[in-house]
Parts: sequence; C-alpha cells; structure tokens
Amino acid sequence: MSIFKLRNVGYHHIGQLAGITSGAGTCLLWNYAMWGPTSVLSLSGTSFSGAFVMSVFAIVTVIASLHAHSKILFLMFFVSFCPIGFFFLTEAHWLRFIGMLNLGYLVAALLTINEHKTTAAINTKKA
Repeated sequence: MSIFKLRNVGYHHIGQLAGITSGAGTCLLWNYAMWGPTSVLSLSGTSFSGAFVMSVFAIVTVIASLHAHSKILFLMFFVSFCPIGFFFLTEAHWLRFIGMLNLGYLVAALLTINEHKTTAAINTKKA
C-alpha cells in the first residue's frame, strides 16, 4: 500500500471522527440548553423548536459523517453555523462551544471531500 493511499485513509477516518465528535457534542449541548437544570433557553415555542431543529441537524451530521457524505456535511455546516453558530461564537457564554463545534462540521466536510477526490484519482490511474 502506498503512502498516498495511507494518507487518504487517514483523511477519511479523521474526517469521520471530526464530524461524529462535533455532531454528538453539538447535540448534547443543545439538549443541555433545552433540558438542563439551569436552562438557558425558555421553553417557549420559538426557542424550543429552534433548539430542537438544531439538535436534529446535529444528529444528521453524525449520520453523514459515518457515511462520509461531504456534501451533506457542507449543507449542515451552512444551515447550522450561518444563522446561529456564528452568533454564538461572539458570546461570552458556554453556548460559544456550539459555534466552535459547528466549525467541526466544516473540518469534517473538507477532509472527506479531499478523501473522495484523491480516491477517484487513484482509481482512474489504476484503470
């Protein structure tokens, strides 16, 4: 096995690990924000439904990371980071970690897209 192919396997596994970790962490933080003992969010309709949707997006990110779907990871990054994650990055609160974990979606997407491109290049060289 060549070094080039080993590096691609590394990209694949590191990308999967980054996506799974950031998605699971984001889901846990959103659930803590909704249901924690000192709930940051009020249990009104808008904030609760927004946090629930972001928690579902985090679960979708974990599933997409398991299958290394870089396009879905990019979509989940833009859907969750642009409206809320960027705002939370500027906060001086523990919710800032949600924004940081949303950046993990982008890292996972970039690593898995690199893996797919280099794997396609290897397969065309073999043919």
